[in-house]
Amino acid sequence: MTDPIWFVENGSRNVIVRYRCLRKIYSGRSSFAKIDIVDTVEYGRMLFLDGIAQSAEQDEFIYHENLVHPPMLIHPNPRSVCVIGGAEGATIREIAKYPQVDRIVMLDIDEELVNICREHLSSWSNGAYEDSRLELHFVDGRKFLEQTDETFDVIIVDLNDPTEDSPAVFLFTREFYQLIFRRLSPNGIGCFQGADLQPTRLELHARMFNTLSSVFKWVVTYPYMLPSFHEMHAFILVSKEVASRTVDLGERLRSQNLTLKYLNPSLLQSLFRVPSYVEEAYLTHQDLITDAKPTLYES
Repeated sequence: MTDPIWFVENGSRNVIVRYRCLRKIYSGRSSFAKIDIVDTVEYGRMLFLDGIAQSAEQDEFIYHENLVHPPMLIHPNPRSVCVIGGAEGATIREIAKYPQVDRIVMLDIDEELVNICREHLSSWSNGAYEDSRLELHFVDGRKFLEQTDETFDVIIVDLNDPTEDSPAVFLFTREFYQLIFRRLSPNGIGCFQGADLQPTRLELHARMFNTLSSVFKWVVTYPYMLPSFHEMHAFILVSKEVASRTVDLGERLRSQNLTLKYLNPSLLQSLFRVPSYVEEAYLTHQDLITDAKPTLYES
């Protein structure tokens, strides 16, 4: 009998996760990260960057529906959308479901990673890379936004956590959030990958929340659980003006006629709820993240 193949994720100093695999599809390195793609028994095909799970075939829809549809539904009529990151292509896949969107601008610094995902994770993008509305730029997202005067109705920041030597470190600072503010249209909505909500590792999320709150009038967290990640994570929504209770997301979802696998009207009605320990963390970790004092994710 063939011995099982295990892919080991050393994502934490205190926890090791092993995924039983059928085969390794790709292993290599881009200019920015070590890339592994494996077929696992439990979660199907999975993408790992620098040994950390990024996306899994069986449950990526939970992540990407949560990331994309709340900001798209809160905005009354999103026509232009900017995505920073999102190499797998699933973020643009979900955005492309909105026929009123005229323009999707995707900014990703890692061209090699995007091409590898297009080859080996094609079901994630499901044709979105060929959508005529897409403009794909292989650039530093912050530099692109600094060099344009264009504004967007929705900006989605789909980045890895800021680890040592990561190009994402300065995309978690107050100065970057101020740049996002300037690049949003007057009723624009931003959404950020908001790190994990483990009780022992809340500092990054709480400091992100407080840093965003120093820039935007409306900031709200919504948690989600992804089986392949084995822990609770969060997204953070921001706007210059919007008050969350004035928007019926369930009704807007029904009006869009979208077929989703995770989100539904009843779930959207209770989306913006966080545990008490998260609210307490917002009071504890109030140091803002700045270019002068950036932060690194401590796993």
